[in-house]
Amino acid sequence: MKRSTTKTIAYLALYVALYIVLKYVGNLIPFLQMPNGGSIELELIAVFICSYHLGWKIGIADAILSWLMTIVLGFPMYFVQPVQILLDYVLPLAVCGVASFLWPIKETSKPVTIVMGVVLAVASFFGIANSYSNTTVAYIAGAVVAAGMFGFTYWYLKNKKKYGIVISMVLKYICQLLSGVYFWFPEGSAAGSTEAWVFSAGYNLWYNLVTLVVCIIIVPTLIDRLSSAANIKFHN
Repeated sequence: MKRSTTKTIAYLALYVALYIVLKYVGNLIPFLQMPNGGSIELELIAVFICSYHLGWKIGIADAILSWLMTIVLGFPMYFVQPVQILLDYVLPLAVCGVASFLWPIKETSKPVTIVMGVVLAVASFFGIANSYSNTTVAYIAGAVVAAGMFGFTYWYLKNKKKYGIVISMVLKYICQLLSGVYFWFPEGSAAGSTEAWVFSAGYNLWYNLVTLVVCIIIVPTLIDRLSSAANIKFHN
């Protein structure tokens, strides 16, 4: 076995272990957990770093292996049927593992940056408003969060340049949104109904949004530190 292959396997095992540790830590913090499944996922930090370090193919392998290990170790999960498992677990993790492949450019134009900021801001506003029954307080909170999300997204895309994390989290949200619409719809509503779409959009938004913010702050920072301190080469 070549030395580079051995090193890759060793790093892969390290990232899987880091994923499990971060997931365990996250499960110990009650306010990170959603009442009906879903959480602020600190463990995705390990998946994103692996993708930028070892490439998107190894990133996908890391994501799936990490998930399988959490099943073996007995972490709580909800299984209904194969499509639901794909939408809730396999595809969301896989799109995070492929982050280093998504949008592999070093610069982005101002219009594109503004559009992405607006999309995330609008999603934040309606997600918070719908989650809290469209009250006046919800609209105010949604507007504040939307403004903050737009400013943060604009700053991030112009400075950090790890766009793949943003795209991966948007794709992850879409997968879990669809799962909520067709498998976890509110009592008294039907799969695919307007009520199911509204509930799933709000329910899945906030924890994915917070996970996105955590990851786009921590991951580029860790990559910069590891690149300089440990002389590790990362993908752009």
